[in-house]
Amino acid sequence: MKSKSNKIKHRGDKLRFVGIILFNLVALCIVLFPFYWLITASIKPDKYIITNTFYLYPPEVTMDHFITVFKFGNFLHIFMNSAKVALSTVICSLIAIVPAAYALGVLRPKGTRFISRFILSLQMLPGILMVIPLYLTLQKLGLINTHLALIISYTTFTTPFCFLMLGSYYSSLPKELFESAKIDGCNSLQSLFKIALPLTLPGMMTTASYSFLQAWNDFLYANTFTSTQKARTLTVEVIRLIGVWGNKWGDLAAGATVTVLPVILVFLLANKYIISGLTAGAVKG
Repeated sequence: MKSKSNKIKHRGDKLRFVGIILFNLVALCIVLFPFYWLITASIKPDKYIITNTFYLYPPEVTMDHFITVFKFGNFLHIFMNSAKVALSTVICSLIAIVPAAYALGVLRPKGTRFISRFILSLQMLPGILMVIPLYLTLQKLGLINTHLALIISYTTFTTPFCFLMLGSYYSSLPKELFESAKIDGCNSLQSLFKIALPLTLPGMMTTASYSFLQAWNDFLYANTFTSTQKARTLTVEVIRLIGVWGNKWGDLAAGATVTVLPVILVFLLANKYIISGLTAGAVKG
């Protein structure tokens, strides 16, 4: 009887495992299909895009849509604008976050809990509330239609979340490491560079990836603070491909593909660091 029940249990475990695999495969197909459709639409000739016939893969392949957006849409310049703004945001965010997170997570001065809660309350504010104050401030400073305006704006709304993420990572580091370093003659700054930074590389990669993706994907601030092609970013420029009298779906798909591919690339390259960075600070000690 025991062997029979064990066989039934073992068979049930196998069926459950197969069911989980099938469910994950279906979910993966649902998630990936829009990206697949976007990329295939960007390399189809127009006659295969606007048609009643369903094509799972392109009958013909053309790069005309990419040539159009790069040659006539000036997408190379716009792409460099987005890269410049996003990378600068990452650098500014890390410069602001790393010392602050180290101070509150390791040194823990008086008022640490109040400061953490205050920063958490800032994270609860929707970004749209900051548009008008930021616009008026940037206008007085003469920064409208500049990349510096976007970098400042993106740094303001990426800093709270990144600070909380990296702060929890620093607080999970063993205090004995820093006590030993202090006995050996290291001051707080030396401990930051020699101990904390090497140990928190996954956490820094996670915060850097988050800052990059937030700056790269933003539309609200970029559309509000820039109105010239010289300063615009990809998210705003792609919308301009939508015509008044009709849409060139191939060009629009090509522009969207150019915008999406760096995001996918960041996830693929930093996936290991993002996962370890999100989980490492979850357990203290």
